[in-house]
Amino acid sequence: LCHPSLSLLRAPPRQSSLLLSPMPCASYNLAGAGTLYDAQYDSAARRLATASSDGVVRIFSTSGGAQLGELRGHQTPVVSLSWGAGSFASLLASSSEDGSVTIWREVRPQEWQTEHRLHVTGAANVVAFCPPEYGLALAIAGGDDLGIVTMLIRNERAKAGPGSEWQVRSFPAHQGGVAALSWAPSTSPATMATGPAVGRAAAMAPCRLVTCGADKAVCVWQTDNKLLDWRKQFSLTAAGFSGHPRDVAWRPNVGLPSSLIAAGTEEGSVAVWVQDMDGRDWRLQSCWQVPGDVRRLSWSRTAGVVLGVSFGAGGSALYREGPCGKWEPIPLDA
Repeated sequence: LCHPSLSLLRAPPRQSSLLLSPMPCASYNLAGAGTLYDAQYDSAARRLATASSDGVVRIFSTSGGAQLGELRGHQTPVVSLSWGAGSFASLLASSSEDGSVTIWREVRPQEWQTEHRLHVTGAANVVAFCPPEYGLALAIAGGDDLGIVTMLIRNERAKAGPGSEWQVRSFPAHQGGVAALSWAPSTSPATMATGPAVGRAAAMAPCRLVTCGADKAVCVWQTDNKLLDWRKQFSLTAAGFSGHPRDVAWRPNVGLPSSLIAAGTEEGSVAVWVQDMDGRDWRLQSCWQVPGDVRRLSWSRTAGVVLGVSFGAGGSALYREGPCGKWEPIPLDA
C-alpha cells in the first residue's frame, strides 16, 4: 500500500489492529512516508503508531489525527510494530527488513528514547510483546532460512529503565522463515467460570504462542514461567487449507474454556481451529476461501467474537461464528 493518508474508513491490506477498531473515522497524514507496512493502536487506543518504507516510526493522536512524534533509527523499511501493555504501556517495539529491532520508551509525554536494540539474522518480520502478566518479553519472527523465533526477555519485570538487563533466547520454528506469530491470552478461562473446580484452577493460562512459516506449518508452542525453554505442542493442519500461511491470530479470552486460532494463506485459505480445553487436541472448526491472498487477520479486541480478514489489494471482510461452528460473513451494513 502506498497512500498519502491513512483513513480508518478503509483498512490497508496489511493492517491488523485497524480492521476492527472501535475508533471513529479519522485520517493521518503520511505524505512522503512511502509504503505503509504496519499500524498499531496502543492498549488505550489513544495513539496510533505507523511503520513505513522510509524507516521512520510515526506516532499520532487518535483524537484529531495530530502527529505526536517521529522515531528515527532504522536504516531500512520498518515492517512491524508492537505496543507494550499494562505496566509496560510506555514501550513500543519496531522491527525492520534488515533484522534491526528497537524497543523505544516514552520517558515523558512525547519524548522517546531507545530502551534496547537487537539485531537478528534476516528480516525481523514480526515483533510482538507478550501479555504483561508474564513479564516483559518480545517475540521476534525471523525471516532467514533457519526460521528462528527470538525471545528478548528483561530480567527485571517490575520496572523499565536503560540499565535493565536483557536475555536472548531463540528456537527454530519454521525452515525457510517465520511469517507471523501471535501470543495466547494470559487470562485463564476458569477465572470467568463458576463451580467447585474454579478454586483449584490456575489464575493464568499457560504461556503459549502460535507461529506460521515458509514450511506451510502452523504450530503451537508452550514455555515455562520464565519464558526461556519453548517446546512445540501441536501442528495444526486442515484439508483445503492450502498455500503458505501469511498470518495467524489467537482469539482473546472470552470466558469460555476453549481456545481458537485463525490462520490465512497466500492462496486465500482461512482456517479456524479450536481446542475445547487446555491439554486436549486441537481440531478444525471451519475452513473457507476469500477472494485474494490473505494479508492480515484480527480478532475483535474485547470479546473475540468477530474475525477480520484483509486480503488482496485493499479487500477486507468480517466473520462471526454461526451454527455448528461455521464462520459466516457479516454484511457491511450490519
